[in-house]
Amino acid sequence: MRSASQCALNLMSSSKSEFKAEIADLGRVANAYFSKCNETLDASIKESKHKWHLTGEDHDYWAKIPEVHKVESEMIRQQVINLTQKLQNICRVSVLINDADIIEVKIITKKLLALIRLREYFYSAPEAIHDEGSVLGFQPGSQEERGPIEPKDANRAFERELAKLCNIADLTDNETSEVAVNKHSGQNPNAYRQNTAFVMMWMDRSNVDLEDIRDAVVESFKAFGITAVRADDIEHEGVITQRILTEIRTSEFLFADLTGSRPNVYYEVGYAHALGKRVILFKKKGTDLHFDLAGYNCREYINMRDLKDKLNKRLEALTNKTANGEPKKSTGPDTKV
Repeated sequence: MRSASQCALNLMSSSKSEFKAEIADLGRVANAYFSKCNETLDASIKESKHKWHLTGEDHDYWAKIPEVHKVESEMIRQQVINLTQKLQNICRVSVLINDADIIEVKIITKKLLALIRLREYFYSAPEAIHDEGSVLGFQPGSQEERGPIEPKDANRAFERELAKLCNIADLTDNETSEVAVNKHSGQNPNAYRQNTAFVMMWMDRSNVDLEDIRDAVVESFKAFGITAVRADDIEHEGVITQRILTEIRTSEFLFADLTGSRPNVYYEVGYAHALGKRVILFKKKGTDLHFDLAGYNCREYINMRDLKDKLNKRLEALTNKTANGEPKKSTGPDTKV
C-alpha cells in the first residue's frame, strides 16, 4: 500500500499544466452553471415584475433555482472537494508551502462550496482582545455563511478564488521529490516534538536587555538538552502568527516572559492554555501581572543570573535531570550523604 507521502509525490510529479487544466475545467463548468442560474432568476423576476434586491422569501435566490440545477450544483461541489483535497495533499509535502497556505486552501474550499449555493462564506481567525496594552480576553475563531448573492457576483467571486488556488499551486513544483520526502517523512507536522521549547516574549532587536533575557533562557534550556527558539529565530514565509501557533502546539516545553505586558505574548499564552498546555511563566521584578494570569505561578527575577538560577530549578523539577543532563539523585531518607 502506498503511503500518503508517496501518493502526494506522484501528484507532484504530474505536469503542473495538467493540474491547472483541472482548475480551468472547474471554472468553465461553474461559469455555465451560474449562467443557467442567472437565466432562471432573470425569467422569474421578469415574470413577477420584481427587481433583484427583494425582501422576505423572494430574497432567497436558491429557493428559486430548479431542482435540475441543484443536482448539477452537487456535482460541482464534489469536483471542488476532489480538486482542493488533491492540492492539500501536495501542499503537505511541499518545501515552499507553509501552514498558512494549507489553511488558505481550506478556507477557499468553503468559499467555493458556499458560492455554488449562492451564499458567501466568512472566516475570522482567533485573536486576543486588548485595550491599550491590557489583554481583556481571547476571542475564538468563527465561521459563517451569509446570503444570498446574485449568480453573476457569485461567478466573479468563484473565479477569484480559483485564481488563488492557481497561485498556491505555483509554489509546489520548485523542489525535488527527495527534499519533499525528507520534509514530510510520513509524520504529522503538528506532532509533539521531544526536547524542544518555544520562547514567548517581547521582541525588539534594539533592546539589549531583551536579547540578554532571550540568551539566558536559551542557555538554560540547552543545559538540559532542550533546543529553545523564539519567533524571530524561525525561518518562515507568509503569516508568522500561524507559524507561532504551530510551535506552541508541537513544542514539548513552553516558556513565557511577561515582562513588558505585551498583548501578543498574552495571546500566545492564552492559546497554549486553551490547548491544555502548561507554560513556564516568568516576569522581571516590577512588572504588573494582568488579572487573567493572576492565578498562575509566575516567578519573578531581578537579573539574568537570577533568571537562569530559577529557570534551572524549574527545569530540574520538570525533567527530573540536573543542568548537565544527569538524572537527579534521590533525596529520600534512605539516601547516604
